[in-house]
Amino acid sequence: MSALERFCFIVDWFDVHAQLTRKYQLFFYPCDNTMEMYDIKQRRTFLKRTNAPMNLEDLYIGASVNVFARQLTVRDYGDDFTINRLSRQMERVLVAVKPHAFERLGEILDDILAHQFTICQLKMVDMTTKHIGEVFGPEYEKLDNYSEFESSFEGKKLVVMELMRLGACAELKVVCGPDRVEQAKAEAPLSLHARYGKSGLFNAVFSSSSANNAKAEIAYFFGPTSPLKFRRLTRFHNCTLAIIKPHAVNSGLSGQIVSSIQKEGFEINDMELYHLEKANAEEFLEVYKGVVSEYHLMLDQLISGSCIAIEIVGPDSGIVSHFRELVGPADPALGRQIRPHTLRAKFGIDKVKNAIHCTDLPEDGSLEIQYFFRILA
Repeated sequence: MSALERFCFIVDWFDVHAQLTRKYQLFFYPCDNTMEMYDIKQRRTFLKRTNAPMNLEDLYIGASVNVFARQLTVRDYGDDFTINRLSRQMERVLVAVKPHAFERLGEILDDILAHQFTICQLKMVDMTTKHIGEVFGPEYEKLDNYSEFESSFEGKKLVVMELMRLGACAELKVVCGPDRVEQAKAEAPLSLHARYGKSGLFNAVFSSSSANNAKAEIAYFFGPTSPLKFRRLTRFHNCTLAIIKPHAVNSGLSGQIVSSIQKEGFEINDMELYHLEKANAEEFLEVYKGVVSEYHLMLDQLISGSCIAIEIVGPDSGIVSHFRELVGPADPALGRQIRPHTLRAKFGIDKVKNAIHCTDLPEDGSLEIQYFFRILA
């Protein structure tokens, strides 16, 4: 990129002490990955040009970024140049991993992330035939094979994602391949439909056919008035919480971690991507305050980007300790010495960036799940 290029975003920060939301212009310079900030209300420089703790790909509407312990939310593009360069190029698209392919979710995530897509939103939903008709009917019910199309969405555990990248719709069509599995296997054997589909339109993955359709579909699943907002699969008992931490999400490890959990026989019952506010993260981690020396670093990590919360269920309350065994020691270095096959040993970096949080105490499993899937949701 040119040394003269400067992108502008409108961001806000909730000042807990003043109970005010403060707005800033954030200027990002991709030539040297630096940034500066301007206080809109006070009309003065708030942060002089300095190294940025993020990349341009991390700055999109709705994203949360952590700058010097302040969690900033990107609300809008700040000038015409940024609008022209980013909003018209960075398309958003809906992807749904169908219930019959849920057991391959981790692998499908890996394949998608390998093509430079950013996950903006993700959650598991419980859909009925009525919902399928509402969101997909206007576009697809005119097809001769609509009944087969509709049937391919039926069942629990439909995972929907809002993805973003340059030319997202066109790129995803190539990644997914022809709609019918048999044609995909013949013409595009490395495509998602070919690799993970069963037959016909039971092709494992749905993707939006156009940018316009994507807008309506994303609003249906993720909008504030979504009819699926409170249709959760969460069990709230005999459960434990796993959180894929922001550094692991940003490093593209989500799919590998999900695959490892599934391959070990643990049942994923619900999941959602969150951008935690600092106040929420402090409340969630309060039990570690004054007890764990890395508390403040743990807090900064949890609000540094997107995390994925997962409800894992079992036949009894023993699921908490069983899953904790798979996660391994808090220090990945120790884990690599004594338990190299645990999740933190394989995917963690240090005691703070150890890839995954898990519930520690059996009595806290339901409480932690309720915090994410009832209170925050």
